[in-house]
Amino acid sequence: MYPNTLYLGREWNIDHDQRVKVSNAELRYAVLGSGEPILCIHGTNIADSLITPLRFYPPLLEEYQLISYYRAGYNGSTLTASSLSIEDSAEHAKQLLDHLGIPKAHIMAFSFGGVIGFQFLLSYPERAHSAILLEPYLNRESPEAVEANVNAYNRAMELYQSGDKFGAAKSYMEDVAGPSFLSAVEMTGPLDVWQRVEACVDTAFTVDLPAVVSWKFRMSEASNLVNTKPSMPILAVMGLDSESVMPGFREVQRFLMTWLPQAERCGIPNATHGLQSMNPVAVGEGAYGFLKKHPMS
Repeated sequence: MYPNTLYLGREWNIDHDQRVKVSNAELRYAVLGSGEPILCIHGTNIADSLITPLRFYPPLLEEYQLISYYRAGYNGSTLTASSLSIEDSAEHAKQLLDHLGIPKAHIMAFSFGGVIGFQFLLSYPERAHSAILLEPYLNRESPEAVEANVNAYNRAMELYQSGDKFGAAKSYMEDVAGPSFLSAVEMTGPLDVWQRVEACVDTAFTVDLPAVVSWKFRMSEASNLVNTKPSMPILAVMGLDSESVMPGFREVQRFLMTWLPQAERCGIPNATHGLQSMNPVAVGEGAYGFLKKHPMS
């Protein structure tokens, strides 16, 4: 492996060649390596933007068991219902662990997947030994963050409704993570990553985004909504340039550090919201250090 470049040969894809039936869906998944299990939950639009970049930090795959799955409606994972709540998606993650016979795992979750991962900690705290939250896209509340997110959504939805589905996905990703994120995905994802994105746009716009809007959790009301806070070790990870592209990431980071007294923080240089695509080695290093600090044994 090369420490200063991203090189794995020609195709860097992970084949999700196994399937499991869960409520209202059938999920494709892959299990890599051995050791303490890490359940990976990807974000919206790009289902390969978590597990594939992690390959550039080999110690994770050499010393841990990474479990990656395509959420319902992505890359061949099916969804039989017309909608899927955040709580339902957290239940899917639990059912996958049940299927694999894993009573407890580390959780690594990104963006919209970070919302699902956060809900997993609330719904099934006994199943999570620790959690690595890569900029979970919790609902923002500051006026400037709300305005920026609404504007990004409206621009994308206008394109989506006009029939330019890939343009809608690209517009939303650029608004949230900046144009350099797209170049990073080009070089850290599968060769056909954009075809996969285009095929899953309907899920992103008709399932994922409505789910997070209707999710009842609010940061300002967290202590009233949650009877018992998650107490497992948590790493809150943020790209150092994320706030400069889209306001709201600092608000969420501050909430996690304030509300969860056990939370630790990790900053990723030269990265916006697409942090593990833009600087996968740094994300791997941070995750590895945290996992070593909080072993299951």
